[in-house]
Amino acid sequence: MPLLLAVVLIFLLPESARYMVVKRQPAQRIAAILRRIAPVPEQAEFELREAGQVKEKSSIGVIFSPRYAVGTVMLCLTYFMGLLIFYLLTSWLPLLIRETGATMSQASIITALFPLGGGIGVLILGALMDKLNPNKVVAVGWLLTGVFVCLVGFSTHNLLLMGIMVFIAGSIMNGAQSSMPALAAGFYPTQGRATGVAWMLGIGRFGGILGAFSGAFLMQAQLSFETIFSLLAIPAFLSATALLVKYKLGQRQPPAAQGEVEKLQKA
Repeated sequence: MPLLLAVVLIFLLPESARYMVVKRQPAQRIAAILRRIAPVPEQAEFELREAGQVKEKSSIGVIFSPRYAVGTVMLCLTYFMGLLIFYLLTSWLPLLIRETGATMSQASIITALFPLGGGIGVLILGALMDKLNPNKVVAVGWLLTGVFVCLVGFSTHNLLLMGIMVFIAGSIMNGAQSSMPALAAGFYPTQGRATGVAWMLGIGRFGGILGAFSGAFLMQAQLSFETIFSLLAIPAFLSATALLVKYKLGQRQPPAAQGEVEKLQKA
């Protein structure tokens, strides 16, 4: 099914207006696509301008240029840590809960609650990112993820409470993680956007691999349930810190270097 959908999208989904401007596609084609978004008179003219372009020709040169290098590292670090948490919990949470004395059925139900609220988290964080600074919103999401992951470790006395903490932690964590591609796409100029997002996603996969394996080491070390979840909060706090560093350094850039500027006006 995804392959069939991809074929349809090749023919029906247009490129972004910025991309078409960079590729110097006909102005009439760009205007036609923009009019589908907001109908305007035929005689209207559109101007789409990008500021802060990077001189490097290669897309890799763009994302590792002085203007974007730190942000690239911070985005990759955040996504790496997020997948580390996700795959460690989805792979080892049932066994960890069993260690507290719960039955396999109880452990499975609580584990299923972790990804269940992801859709809710995405909708909430997405709405907040439209209204507030997206870096701060996602950073707060990771901060809250760390807090609730830590609280999971201290809820062993009550399985109902543990289930609630797992659901909340999963909702926030999945929302923050799923918001990362949109955050990365808004950070890079058109000439490096696809490469920047791809690097973040690719490097993040190594975090998923590490997370799946690290659960075995944590259990082999015979750490307590509380200690394991307290340690798991650290990657979430690192993710929040990385995004705040990205945000602060972005504020120091001159106005022309803060991503893209879009101007749409009628002649």
